[in-house]
Amino acid sequence: MCRRFTILTLDETLDVIQKIEMASPVLLQPDWPAQRPSAYPQSKAPVVVPMFDPAMGAPLAPGSLGACELIWGFEEPWHNGVIFNSRIESAAKPTWREAMSHRRCFAVAPSFFESHQSETVPSPKTGKPIKRPCEFRAPDGGPLFLGCIWQGDRFSVVTTEANRCVAPVHPRMPMVLRQDELPLWLGPNYQALADRSNIQLEMQ
Repeated sequence: MCRRFTILTLDETLDVIQKIEMASPVLLQPDWPAQRPSAYPQSKAPVVVPMFDPAMGAPLAPGSLGACELIWGFEEPWHNGVIFNSRIESAAKPTWREAMSHRRCFAVAPSFFESHQSETVPSPKTGKPIKRPCEFRAPDGGPLFLGCIWQGDRFSVVTTEANRCVAPVHPRMPMVLRQDELPLWLGPNYQALADRSNIQLEMQ
């Protein structure tokens, strides 16, 4: 259950969009800071949204993508708090069907965190034991593209079954996409990406 990931600024996200639309590799620049701010549920984060309906799909050409800052977590009357993760396996359920079909998007993240199932560490705030936060990055240091859905001014991170890199820590992981998979994620056949076993990640 992803509840934290590091983020880019909105301007950096716009630079990433330009590279994606020009089919140029997206790299984390050397002058970008090593210590990044993090997004948490109920905080704002830059999200890349298509300027077309993902149910129809379209080429990722100049002008096809935009960026905006959205609040992390859907609000639903039947749920206390916010829903910040959405299972890819639940795409057909009424709560998610509309957003999964028509409002898919993604966030650009240098890393994401999962809480370890069994290992604990002292909380830096209270000193009490908490589940150890484990940070995952791309082996080459490049950005991760996290599949998301949005509605109104809010978004939710889509999750899937953990692959062998994440499974020792947590049974779920964000929908981590490669750059060349973004057109498929923003198209009608996105569920073909549910299996993330080919995604390589390193735990920090």
